[in-house]
Amino acid sequence: MVPEKDLRPERDSEDSHFVKAWDLPTRLFKWLLVLLVVLAWVSNKYGGAVPLWHKANGYAILVLIVFRILWGFAGSSTARFGAFLKGPRGVLSYAAALIKQKRQPYLGHNPLGGWMIIMLLAALGLQGVLGLYAADEDRLIIEGPLAKTVSEAAVDGAAHFHRLGFDLIVCLAAIHIAANVLYDLAGKSGLIRAMISGRKLKAAYIDQPSLVTAGRGTALLCFIAAVTAVFGAIVLLGGNPFK
Repeated sequence: MVPEKDLRPERDSEDSHFVKAWDLPTRLFKWLLVLLVVLAWVSNKYGGAVPLWHKANGYAILVLIVFRILWGFAGSSTARFGAFLKGPRGVLSYAAALIKQKRQPYLGHNPLGGWMIIMLLAALGLQGVLGLYAADEDRLIIEGPLAKTVSEAAVDGAAHFHRLGFDLIVCLAAIHIAANVLYDLAGKSGLIRAMISGRKLKAAYIDQPSLVTAGRGTALLCFIAAVTAVFGAIVLLGGNPFK
């Protein structure tokens, strides 16, 4: 838990018509992850001569995923899982309201968007873990740091699902982007702009009235813990992430 003194309401002094919705660590996570996913595809397709590029890309994605999980418990109010993960009743109620064109503005993720975030995190996390065990057919181009710790059949299976996993991620990302664009166009909520600026227009948001931020020290600790967890786990499981 974050100490109460490390949480503070965020006021936007620049423009009284806006309110903070997303903190800087959450926005950096989002856009760095987008960049790394694109680079993962580029490094896989064109970086065969530099296998460490693709591997380093995968490590970075895993660090970001672990950071986001930690931030989901210790971070700012709109980033916390407890703020946007709803049960079946809450999700169905929100979906029914959308169908009836009844707006239910959320400062953070709405119930449907919240579960999409979880699916994306799970898919990317699994993709990264599979990459740790995967290798090319002859193990001449690239080999995950944990490939030598499992059987040939397990390596082949990891490589197979690692290839398929990217297609799943692309599909989820496409749905996520399309839903955000449609929601933004229909509701004129400035959702996409908020993902960059961190600000939304003031409104009667039903989840929380304003952002309560966690301190920068908390974000730094979460990042250090994420780096330690990823590389520490690889070493403990018998791999060498720097080879």
